[in-house]
Amino acid sequence: MDAKKILLIDDDDSTLESLSSYLEEIGFHVVTARNGISGLESVKNIIPDIIISDIRMSGLNGIEFAYIMKGLKYDIPIILISSFDNKENKFIDKCSFGYVQKPIDIHCLKDMIADAFVKDVLH
Repeated sequence: MDAKKILLIDDDDSTLESLSSYLEEIGFHVVTARNGISGLESVKNIIPDIIISDIRMSGLNGIEFAYIMKGLKYDIPIILISSFDNKENKFIDKCSFGYVQKPIDIHCLKDMIADAFVKDVLH
């Protein structure tokens, strides 16, 4: 069986490097993008199984990216991440599967990914 594909979108090199290394170690195929616009291109090219995106990025931020994905009718779970406290942001619940605050609790992220795959199978 092929590894599940995760698209990781973040404008921070250290986050891209550390998260993609971890996700690959636990068996995922990871494609990275440095902003929402290149993330949209990647979605068209690879059709990921799940997307993890930073919220605050120049150009197209994570919430805008998630709404565009919804508008394009892609049914791909999106987990938003940010170093800023966005728990009260009402748009996160409307456009994404979940939210994880940076620094990322890797176990929390892993559980959220697993939940997203279970929900996708049951969907």
